[in-house]
Amino acid sequence: MQFIYPAFLWALGLVAIPVIIHLLNLRRHRTVYFSNVNLLKKVKQESLRKSKIKQLLIMSSRILLLIMLVLAFSKPYLPSGNIEKRQAKQVVGIYIDNSFSMNAEGPEGKAIESARQKAWEIVRSSEPDTRFAIVTNELSEQQNRFFTPTEAMRIIGEVTETFNWAPLSTVALRLRNMMNNLLFDTNKTIYFISDFQRHTTDLGAFQPDSSLVYNFVTVPVNAVQNLYIDTCWFDAPTHHFNQLEILNVRIVNRSQSDYPQIPVNFYLNDSLKALAATALKAGEQKVLTLQYTNTNMGFQQGRIEISDYPIVYDNVIYLAYHVKNELKALLIETNEISTTRNFRAMFLNDPYIRLNIERADRIQISALPEYSTIILNELKSLSSGLIEELIKYAQNGGSLVIVPALLDEGTSFNELFSGLNLPQFTEIDTVEIPISDIAYQDPLYEEVFKEEEQKVDLPVIGKRFRLNTTQTMAVKNILSFADQSTALGLHSFGNGKVYQLAFPLSDPQNNFINHLLFLPTFYNIILQSASMQQLYHTIGTNFSVDIQLPENVRTQNLLLKHLQSNNELVPEYTKLEGNVIRMGTSNALDAGIYTLYLDDVPVNTLAFNYQLRESELSYYTGDEVLTLAKQSGLVRSQLIEGKSQTLSATIEELDQGKQLWKLFLALALLFVAVEAAIIRFWK
Repeated sequence: MQFIYPAFLWALGLVAIPVIIHLLNLRRHRTVYFSNVNLLKKVKQESLRKSKIKQLLIMSSRILLLIMLVLAFSKPYLPSGNIEKRQAKQVVGIYIDNSFSMNAEGPEGKAIESARQKAWEIVRSSEPDTRFAIVTNELSEQQNRFFTPTEAMRIIGEVTETFNWAPLSTVALRLRNMMNNLLFDTNKTIYFISDFQRHTTDLGAFQPDSSLVYNFVTVPVNAVQNLYIDTCWFDAPTHHFNQLEILNVRIVNRSQSDYPQIPVNFYLNDSLKALAATALKAGEQKVLTLQYTNTNMGFQQGRIEISDYPIVYDNVIYLAYHVKNELKALLIETNEISTTRNFRAMFLNDPYIRLNIERADRIQISALPEYSTIILNELKSLSSGLIEELIKYAQNGGSLVIVPALLDEGTSFNELFSGLNLPQFTEIDTVEIPISDIAYQDPLYEEVFKEEEQKVDLPVIGKRFRLNTTQTMAVKNILSFADQSTALGLHSFGNGKVYQLAFPLSDPQNNFINHLLFLPTFYNIILQSASMQQLYHTIGTNFSVDIQLPENVRTQNLLLKHLQSNNELVPEYTKLEGNVIRMGTSNALDAGIYTLYLDDVPVNTLAFNYQLRESELSYYTGDEVLTLAKQSGLVRSQLIEGKSQTLSATIEELDQGKQLWKLFLALALLFVAVEAAIIRFWK
């Protein structure tokens, strides 16, 4: 037992007062003689003995009364396991979990409301000179300081739900650094008020600190049934006018109940474009397919919706993409050769792909970024300027197809190959060899063959280049010869793709140009060359977005405008090669569709969605949290459970120990009653 005011124990000297009073009450008795006093002596001796016992009991009651009063005013307490030495100053860190999961209902109402009430009780229960650090999932700079009790009460009242979430170890590190920067001795206590979801409660990552007391305040929530849209994607990488789109949507059921009918609605440019329904069993996830036709060109703004309560932030997913009028490809050659007519015929009446054919000596290098695909069709030589621009073109996201010519054993291409990190040509092989293997799972051939044919009639090549196999290049074989060497290789370079063909198309000993495989190979290369559009970005995960601005446009004033709320944000950006900017994204963004303006002219449309970690509603129990804390070395940690109304007493006991002054005051009143009873009833 310890005392808050131990100096008051000097008042125990007051117990001498009842002793003095008792001694003063002792009187001397005169002796009176009688003729026969036998009976009188017996009565007198018995009365004197009883009187002495009565006076001793009264004195004892008064002594104990004074002792109990002195002890009560000394504020005795039994220290809790976390209290070692009380300091004059107190600092308290309070973390309020305000993530989306705190929207759930609990025994005390909405979880976020319960968390605020508990935080208020912590402030009320603390000493008046206590300083508070209030931290939420935003971890903003405004929270990086200490507040008075009045300021803390106001800030707690302003806490609202947010899509941000922070691991518990990150919050603990922020509060620990703040408290360790103090220059005076303090009692340092941290309260974590949370529902303790499993994905954020990373107690194993804590850095134990013996100077800190960790209190885990649980906010119980009811079992929640939650449906959410996980992701979406298109089957086709490109989008053009009057195209039939196939949109895939993955829906997840994170509950213990079956859902026999889940309506799914898809809106495009605020018009209902497609709808469907599905059924999900408990814990099941399913991919649903929506089909519609692109009837507009330009930037498209879409959203997919389901209906579910009480967790509603994950009931919608936003997406945006661009429908182009045409896809431009460029074929560069020295002079028109026999294969040119095959390329012309392939795209003659194509409504979407437009193929331009230019001679190498007439090419406009500045116009190269306008094309999604460039085919080098058996060029005899490559200028250093063209090589430099082709490398830059591939680096910035273009698709480059290299069809070699049988000249100088391909040495004119080796400088380009070196710049693109491609294996170089070594020699010409004139031994006839068939193409034997096809990468059926590659997007080039994914929809070409109904099934993987083992005995399909494939082209035969009479003249080809051998590649330097000693070079360790990351090249994917799309087509392979019978000896497993590369016939058509795919190499990722920067943001683009480079297709390297190992044989010329015009040589009469090679029948690839007249084979059925020629058309799907080159058509799909151009079709797949359109950069895969990212349908949406995830707030808090995609910290930057690369955006291709229109050609010959100087970057001036950028403005990001939220389509639903009209909120505006001036983004930070960095200029990259090829009229590309890297725009930073902020956690201040809300989910939805945004239009990017350049000098008041719309140049792009972007979709942003929230992270879905909060949709996985899996929690630790209070006992599990405490066990994990002890296992992580947080020996000075305690669990606080119960309603907000009883939280003050619990916190006061944890902060000041178990108070005993009320017990000693009750004992003092008891001894007063004992004394009164002795005086009144002892005859």
